[in-house]
Amino acid sequence: MRRPLVLAPLVAAVALVTGCSSDTDGDATAGPATTATTTATTTATTTATTTAMAAATATASGGSGTAPAAAGCPAAGGQDGIPAGAESKPSLDVDGDGRPDTVYIDDGTDAGGGVVFGVETASGGGFSTGFDSASGQDGRSVLVADVSGQGEFVALASDGRAVRLYAISGCSFVPVQNAEGEQYTFDLGFTGFGTGVGCVDVDGDGTRDLAGLLVDGNSITSTVVQLDGPRATNGAGATLQGTSPGQQELARSVTCGDLTLADDGVSTGA
Repeated sequence: MRRPLVLAPLVAAVALVTGCSSDTDGDATAGPATTATTTATTTATTTATTTAMAAATATASGGSGTAPAAAGCPAAGGQDGIPAGAESKPSLDVDGDGRPDTVYIDDGTDAGGGVVFGVETASGGGFSTGFDSASGQDGRSVLVADVSGQGEFVALASDGRAVRLYAISGCSFVPVQNAEGEQYTFDLGFTGFGTGVGCVDVDGDGTRDLAGLLVDGNSITSTVVQLDGPRATNGAGATLQGTSPGQQELARSVTCGDLTLADDGVSTGA
């Protein structure tokens, strides 16, 4: 793990992203946004706040009452475990049963020609989805993260050029949509609207925000991605001037708190 990106205090200009455009794959990339000094970054995105997993009712000792206990994702449902040959790593407890789960990515193709990634839970359940892009299969990677540190789980799926946003809710991946109804996608420097993704407290309320990041010279602009169920919109932003090379490096990466895609995610071709 690497040290988390810290951009506070972010006291410079407030920005609102004003438009989006579609790339050749049909994925949304953020349009330019005006600040007092720079162009704001990041594609419109949302991430559903993870719903609490089903609670099982356990009889309290002595039979004097009942107490809720997290059940985790059900073992049934057609999930056959982690595919043979897939890359996997221990991950966060996404189903709320108090045990860490496992994230994986399979460099074999799914029926649509993309790679498959998923979560295998400690309860024996699991869920998966797939994505493709114009880039090759090698280098595709996925990070499972808690945006706010309060159980707001997302998956950030990168092909090296852009990062697709998925909410993790109800033992499934939910593609988060932007205002145009396309999947919310962060730019990684290939369209000029962003350079990275982070989970940082942009608005100073003490809670981490999902944010698109843009390095411009020695400044970093952070634009909040406001999550509302399976949809996301771009919110307020701020620009920090005079940033260090280390801060700029992190703002060109995919991170969330003390997790990084490079160190804590899973990748094809690893």
